[in-house]
Order: sequence, then C-alpha cells, then structure tokens
Amino acid sequence: MQKLKIGQIAPLNLPVPPKKYGGSEKIIDFLCQGLTKKGHQVFLFGTGDSNVPCPVIEVVNKGLWSEKHHKESGPYYGYQMAMVAQKAQELKLDIIHDHLGPVSLALYSHQLKNKIIHTLHIPLHSQDRIWAYQKLNSQLVSISNNQRKPAPALNYLATIYNGLDVENYPLGLKPKDYFCWVGELSPRKGILEVIKIAKMAKVKLVIAGRIPPETQKNDFAFYKKYVSRLLNKGNIKYVGEKTPLQLKQIYKNAIAFLNPLQWEEPFGLTTIEAMACGTPVMALRRGAMPEIINGNKTGLLVATSPNKEKELKQFAEKIKNVADISRAECRKWVENNFSSQKMVNEYEKLFYKLAKHDYISASHSGHCAKN
Repeated sequence: MQKLKIGQIAPLNLPVPPKKYGGSEKIIDFLCQGLTKKGHQVFLFGTGDSNVPCPVIEVVNKGLWSEKHHKESGPYYGYQMAMVAQKAQELKLDIIHDHLGPVSLALYSHQLKNKIIHTLHIPLHSQDRIWAYQKLNSQLVSISNNQRKPAPALNYLATIYNGLDVENYPLGLKPKDYFCWVGELSPRKGILEVIKIAKMAKVKLVIAGRIPPETQKNDFAFYKKYVSRLLNKGNIKYVGEKTPLQLKQIYKNAIAFLNPLQWEEPFGLTTIEAMACGTPVMALRRGAMPEIINGNKTGLLVATSPNKEKELKQFAEKIKNVADISRAECRKWVENNFSSQKMVNEYEKLFYKLAKHDYISASHSGHCAKN
C-alpha cells in the first residue's frame, strides 16, 4: 500500500517530546516515531528544539513557555497556520493531523479541508468551539467516548485512546510505603482533594508535578492560597516537576496512584503511565476514568457525590482495598489496550481511509489528489 505524507501540527508551548510536563506533546512524539517506522513521510510543524525522527518545520526556535517575553500566543499560531497552508501544498501532504483545536480551522479551504483531522486533547466544554466544529463539519478524533458527551452529534471519525511505549516503563512488583499523585498543581486535577484524602487515610503521599505559572492567574492564585502551605508537612512530600525517567521511578515504587480529579478529564495519561509500572489507580468515577481503569482489576473507582466531604471520606476508606489489586494485571491491561503501537496502528488505518476518500472525491471532480 502506498505510503502517506503526513503533517503533524503541534502546540508551540513545548518541544516534542516534552522534557518534563506535556501530555499531548508525548502523544505527538509517539505518532512521529511510529508512523516514520512504518515508512510514512512525517513532518512536524512545531518548535525548533523538538527532537523527533522526522523533518521539523520550525515555527519558533523554542517553546513559547521557555521565552518569558512572549505574552501573546495568537500571532505565533497565526504564523504557524500560514506555514502549514503553504507547506501542505508544496509537500503534497495527504493528511494534516491537528493537535491544537479551533485555531487550525483557519486552514479550511477546498484543497485542504478534507485532509484535516483534529484530535481533541481537551474537554468539549466550550459552546463556541462546538459551534465552530459543527458549522464546518470538522473531522474529529475523540480520545475517549466520554469526551463526546457534551456534543454527541459532531463528526467523529473514531475514538482512539492515547498510548505509551509500555516496554520503557519499569514494572514494580514490590512497592514502597507511599502513595503518589502526578500532575499540574491546579484545582481541576484534584491536588487539594488528594492531600485531604491522604491526611484522612493517614498515609504517605508523594506529589510530583508542575506548579501553575503566574500567567495562569487563577490556578496560580489557588496554588499560593490553598496548596503551597500544605506541602512538605507531615506525610505530604512535594518533590517538584520531574523528568519522564524520574516519574517512572515514582510510579513504580508507589502503592497506588491517587486521582480524585475534579473535572471531566478526557483521558488522563498519568493514569496509564502508573498502570504501565504495575501501579493501580484509585480515581473518582469522572471523565474517562471508567474507560481507562478496569474496575477492581487495575484500580478502584469511587462514586462522586454532591457532598464533597462524604466523597473524600469514601475515597479514603477505600484505600485499604487497593492492596488486593494485581500489579502484573495493571501492566498487562496497558500492554493490551494502551500501547503506542496500537494507537499508531489505529491512526494509520484512519489516515488511509481518509486519504482514499479524498482521492475518490478528487477523481470525481476531474483531478487527482495523489501523485
């Protein structure tokens, strides 16, 4: 089968792969690696300091988050879209795979629209975003079925779960004496709730993650007012933002990953990272958690409640049951369902289907879209 020319549009905040924090950037890296290994020509539209096994079409030299003088991201993304539109024609791209969101709708034209696939990396909580996707009949990939709930009638081509290079995650069959939490120390991720749960259950908690930058005014204010004073006191230890290699050791040695998330998480990469290391996950039954955690086999799901205190108490009480979870089963679950190879295969299948449709449509209109 003829190999494809694929453009991957990455966010400009961080390089691909990210050195520390960065979920969608990890996924884009796996796609660049996997699709290149399969013989496709892949091009990354992103930052110049990205390190992928395919050509990088540099939009900015370094990630915007590394340059403090960058206060507006809009102009950079506008320039990125102009570059994509130009290069898509020059390179004769078969597929344009977008990981940004509505900003890429600026690319829509008779020549490009049918080639663009948008992977949704955040919840569909914006009616404005939903309106635009609906008006333009955008071709969407959801990363969980739950993610579709706010707008089930949009043009979803598939649900493709995120994946990991599972073989590079160490399996920990003999955990130490602590539980862990990994993520950005912001309200939606449940940082305040996990600290309260650990205190209720009287267990050691290791927290690793990114402190919200001052540019995220509300998140940073929340962190300063409520979270910072609780860290590194008693059994609550904050170890800072870690590299992927360091995080793997934290996961591997934890009894369980506690995840009382406070929003409709569309996927939750940290969840499968923990399970890949054999570490079960305890989470509130919210967002994609029921799809990702194999209940009672790779983790425990706790019912949500309008009574927050009751919810946290139930969570704390269930902690004692996590020892019954098989760590080998956690690893096997990720290998079978959330490997980067499986993810790449599913995207490749979708890309071929879309490219074939575009070829047929172009042929019917009197010209051929392929060389």
